[in-house]
Amino acid sequence: LRLVEPFTVTLILLLPRSKSLFIKFDPIKPAPPVIKIGERVIMGNMIDIICALCGEKQQIKTLYPSTFNEKMISKSTYSARRFPDKIHYRIVKCQNCSLVFSSPVLPPGGISMLYKESVCNYKEQIPYLIKTYLNIIKKIKSDIAENPKVLEVGCGNGFFIKALLDCGLTKEVFGVEPGSKMVLHADEGVRSRIKVNFFKQNLFPKSTFDLILCFHVLDHMIDPNEFIRGAQALLKKNGYIIVVVHDTEGLSVKLFQEKSAIFDIEHIYLFNRKTLSKIFLRNKFKVVQIFNLINSYPLDYWIKMSGFPSIVKKYAKF
Repeated sequence: LRLVEPFTVTLILLLPRSKSLFIKFDPIKPAPPVIKIGERVIMGNMIDIICALCGEKQQIKTLYPSTFNEKMISKSTYSARRFPDKIHYRIVKCQNCSLVFSSPVLPPGGISMLYKESVCNYKEQIPYLIKTYLNIIKKIKSDIAENPKVLEVGCGNGFFIKALLDCGLTKEVFGVEPGSKMVLHADEGVRSRIKVNFFKQNLFPKSTFDLILCFHVLDHMIDPNEFIRGAQALLKKNGYIIVVVHDTEGLSVKLFQEKSAIFDIEHIYLFNRKTLSKIFLRNKFKVVQIFNLINSYPLDYWIKMSGFPSIVKKYAKF
């Protein structure tokens, strides 16, 4: 496939393929939630999400009914990499394209507030994340410019920005992160490199970056097409974007189905190889490669993130 625009995208999926499970049709019945976050209150009607690939031509079928309850929601619910709590919206799948997504969901303003107040609760996992993500960078290092200008979207406390500086890949690396408390815990040497905001195209001049990193962020976005268009505008000619997402045809889904950690209230859209490629191709990227990501987490972490019974997770220490 040849495309007119000279942009490339390297896309990464987490787990090997498996079959998805259809359960039943379920009508959308949005309810107006009232959610208390400290002294603040989020009020508003749930909003319907439509297929990011098919739009109004979508043909959806329910995979899993909602387990969402406004009383379950707090700022910790929207903190990255918490252990599974089995809270999710109604999970549907488009019969036309196989894209999986949540609908209905909280209004954008409510979701934004929750992310702004999120905290870093994954410090013990950071060394493993750095090792995993640096292995991805090694795969394209020879293809990108020397001392590339890099942007990480959803950079948390900036741990990977620091890792890229420490390993000597670049001196020009920046981040975007909506959680102000996350950024406050960033290393002093990288804090000034992070914009406390949601990703927006106008945060930086056009054609600024050689490489954009998006690790487990695309699946959290209400409008992934808007993000992809914005990323394209910020990339230089022949720039790359690396995206890591969960895989709806992965082993976790095959083994645990609804109990898989990927079915989570933070995840709006969930992809597989086909749908991830398609959404970037329609936005004038070239898909360079898609491959399964080998993570570096210890076994006890995987067990705790799995769909095993609680008693197994409780004693999973190695």
